[in-house]
Amino acid sequence: MPAVHNTQPMSDHEGQKLTPREMVRAHAYPVLAAISTISLVVIAASLVPIAKRAQALNQCAVKLEALGSPSVSALRICQGG
Repeated sequence: MPAVHNTQPMSDHEGQKLTPREMVRAHAYPVLAAISTISLVVIAASLVPIAKRAQALNQCAVKLEALGSPSVSALRICQGG
């Protein structure tokens, strides 16, 4: 059986005015997707300073342990205590 191809435009509401409910339903997915994307970018950006601080503490602890300081002491010194 041959496939039937629709050659008309896919607009469900061509020439009709959308009701407010239809407008909300038509735009809900793109708006929520944009909000989600922006939220993920903000969360990722807020984790950058935490990652930099952790890296600095790790480097400090490794240097102090190489000098013979115990792990607990090295961590306390690196944190400023």
